Amino acid sequence: MVLEYLEMSVLTATVVLALLFAHAVWHKVSDYGRFLGYVIDYRLVPESVAEFVAKALIAAETILVLLLLYPATSWLGAIGLGALLLLYGCAMAVNLFRGRSQIECGCGGASHPVSWLLVVRNLLLAGMAIVVAMNAVEVLAASALVVALGAGIGLWLIYNLLGTIAENQRRLTTTGKS
Repeated sequence: MVLEYLEMSVLTATVVLALLFAHAVWHKVSDYGRFLGYVIDYRLVPESVAEFVAKALIAAETILVLLLLYPATSWLGAIGLGALLLLYGCAMAVNLFRGRSQIECGCGGASHPVSWLLVVRNLLLAGMAIVVAMNAVEVLAASALVVALGAGIGLWLIYNLLGTIAENQRRLTTTGKS
């Protein structure tokens, strides 16, 4: 019974990560020019290679989500997504140490200037990815699968709702200071 709950939790986390990154890829592809601008704005790579880096990040995220969804390779997708989350967190931290907190994170979805909260968020999500990688689920009862999928979708929706609330609060605070 405990093992089944662990497996459902891991599958729920897998669904959350897959939806999070699929959503991010969709935003990056649907507004590629804006995403390329974010990559350039981080000032971590020369502008001459920024387009290559932007396309490589989109390709990596896409491939890793696909790996995550296939049980035999889900551990590999989870490790890769965890590594990307750490990379993105480091990129944000570098810019915060440089005093550059007004650039957009480029995460996809609601607008979020880089912040230490986003760095911590990425660390927590990377931790989730590592848990998924270490406990890959291969077979799960249909009822447990339905519960885990529902829970994963629900958590993802809550995650997006909180992001939208934070963005609205940031906008209200910013316009209130004008």
